[in-house]
Amino acid sequence: MKLSPLRLLLGLALVLGLGACGDPDPAQAADELAEMKSEVNAELRDMAAVLTGAGLAVERAQGRVESEGMSTYRGQDYKASAIVVGEGDEGDVVDRALTALEDAGWTRKSVDLDASEPFAQLERDDFRATVGWTKVGDRELVLELDQKGSVEFPKDTSPVDRDNSEDIPLD
Repeated sequence: MKLSPLRLLLGLALVLGLGACGDPDPAQAADELAEMKSEVNAELRDMAAVLTGAGLAVERAQGRVESEGMSTYRGQDYKASAIVVGEGDEGDVVDRALTALEDAGWTRKSVDLDASEPFAQLERDDFRATVGWTKVGDRELVLELDQKGSVEFPKDTSPVDRDNSEDIPLD
């Protein structure tokens, strides 16, 4: 059977495209994760400044890398959290934080100020944040932040240590 030049070219492009697929470069993935960490930490500091300006205190900020993924790849994501402290009813404190963050350009996605654990979920650019009361342990208002997506690592990469939290300076 004779192949047309167009079919031959398409077949060659497919073979070359599949050959380019493979495990991600570990060094590039590490650089991407470091960049994600830097961006999330900077955004958390900006959010802390906004909340402090609204009369709330932000303390005990921490970040951690978490493993995600399936059998075909191993993703790593960086997430940050901090404790928000303010006076008043739990729903009112969440509402004050929500209002301050909306004024700073965040968009509300989901809010329930009357729930047993009042919360607000927000987004801005490619960041996602939740301000909500803990369901377990000490009763605290927690700000959680991450970027959408995760960094793809080679599938033979070991999962990250579960106890890899580190403090994030807020100043």
